[in-house]
Amino acid sequence: MNTVNKEPTRPILTRMNEDGSYGAQSVLTATNMKVRAMCLIPSKVVIPVIFVPGIMGTRLKVKNSLKTKAWFPPEGKITGLGQVIGTMGRSAATRQRILDPNNTEVDDTGPAHAPPESAVLMGDAPGESDAERATRRGWGQLHEDSYGVILDVLEQRLSAMFRNGKEIDERWAAAVMDWQEERMKVTRAGKTSQTGAQRLGAVKPFTPIDEEALKRAASAFYPVYAVGYNWLQSNQASGKHLALEIKRIRDFYRDRNKVCDKVIVVTHSMGGLAARACAQLEEAKDMILGVVHGVMPAIGAPATYKRMRAGFEGPEQALLGRDGADATAVLANAPGPLELLPTRQYKTKDPDGVQRHWLRMTSPVTVPTPRSQGQRKSVPLGEGGDIYADIYLNNQAQSWWRLVKEELIDPAGREDREKAKKEGKKVVEGNDEQRDFKRFSKVMKLARELHDLTEDKYHPITYASYADDKNRPSWNEVRWHCARPVDGDCRSGDLLNDDLNGTVKVRAGKAEHELAIAGQEGPGDGTVPAESGAAPTPHVKQMFRHQGLAGGHTSYDHQGSYKADVVQAVTLYSIARMAADSEWLNANLHRA
Repeated sequence: MNTVNKEPTRPILTRMNEDGSYGAQSVLTATNMKVRAMCLIPSKVVIPVIFVPGIMGTRLKVKNSLKTKAWFPPEGKITGLGQVIGTMGRSAATRQRILDPNNTEVDDTGPAHAPPESAVLMGDAPGESDAERATRRGWGQLHEDSYGVILDVLEQRLSAMFRNGKEIDERWAAAVMDWQEERMKVTRAGKTSQTGAQRLGAVKPFTPIDEEALKRAASAFYPVYAVGYNWLQSNQASGKHLALEIKRIRDFYRDRNKVCDKVIVVTHSMGGLAARACAQLEEAKDMILGVVHGVMPAIGAPATYKRMRAGFEGPEQALLGRDGADATAVLANAPGPLELLPTRQYKTKDPDGVQRHWLRMTSPVTVPTPRSQGQRKSVPLGEGGDIYADIYLNNQAQSWWRLVKEELIDPAGREDREKAKKEGKKVVEGNDEQRDFKRFSKVMKLARELHDLTEDKYHPITYASYADDKNRPSWNEVRWHCARPVDGDCRSGDLLNDDLNGTVKVRAGKAEHELAIAGQEGPGDGTVPAESGAAPTPHVKQMFRHQGLAGGHTSYDHQGSYKADVVQAVTLYSIARMAADSEWLNANLHRA
């Protein structure tokens, strides 16, 4: 989308016709108005950029309903406050019914507010208004507060890498090229010189993108799409949905005589798991030129265990579950969220750097030793070699630290059976706890299948970034802590009380102990721990590690990561780098 006109111009919407030709309309002005209308004619070579959001980043509605919402993430403080108030009184059974993966589907009627600078670039999309065209690009499916900024940045920057067809556009230079230069940076340790690789957080040998490579990348047209998915369902299902959307988008341009064989996928958080599942499909892998992952929980996150046992944190408590009963009612019946549990690959490290289990019990030691970890006794929980049997599918009463309590799994089903009994209807009798645990086991099996399918599996052209920020502590482990010394083995015992907010009372032998889940202690982004974010490193072309202020980087939280300038920079760099290096694009440069 470059122009050779050096006179003052204003871009106008240039519409793509069914045959792939272009047309534009403008208005006549007085002769003293010297600003010309500029028609932006995209390249015939098209590489759609498809953004895949994280868990809870897609709007969901009740299936086959036009307006009945299941999950509409709040947009803005006022709306958010209203939703918090409106959901505070929901029972666990009500939450389970509303967020039923089998009765929900993607809603695409959300706010699709493409700013004018982006809207004028969407002439390829059908629709009579800016909002309609943004909706056809899928922007209305996503949580605008989280993703509106990055969709806009991608749309604008990728459409104007050069100005006047010759010079690198100053906005692209500020967003990408300037980051590659060595600069002085102020950190907590004082002023220091940082190379471009260090400023971007590159972990592997870094190849800057130069002007010649950028020209190759700029020869293609990069329309930006959003593809939401039902995050309650398995990421295998979401991966298949993504594959169908990739084909639909690709075929849209092919039908209009464009050269469009490949797409680039950009993901946030759990969207990376869906994309990895998609890339394993025969019908999809050849359509993907490359993938960019941001803050992906590649091998899971212990926070998922914590939330099933103790509920969510902060304002999310009202929306997603104030305690273990609320959270389990939803999460135990939805394979997608369960796939965020730590996989068998997940390990954390002790202060000496030795790997250890992520689920532990700690207490003060009575006799300090050099290896007492700050005078703390540490006992691994569920360390039998099979994380699924030992923790996730463990229903032994003495294992008070197991993932689920059977009576919390299906409150809606129990409520329905009680209602049927009162109405005199025939009810199939049986052990509710066994029946409910069997139900959960089937869902957990789907989660394990996803873990197995994606273990160490990434698209061959993958770039990724994550946060390793000490100022954004995450649950890199779950630690049940007893404030008093525990002399005996407290790993098994009678559960006397569970407040469902992370505190239990256990009798082991003749002693009673109160244990509580400790807070976030590992570096990360507040949600995904560094251990999981860094896991793809051996398998990707480049990994960008961001250490916050301590490393001279912007400090960002998980949900707002794509609003950070450094994340935008590495994302744009990664897209341009993989395009410039693409054999497919280089073979089609003459057709641009």
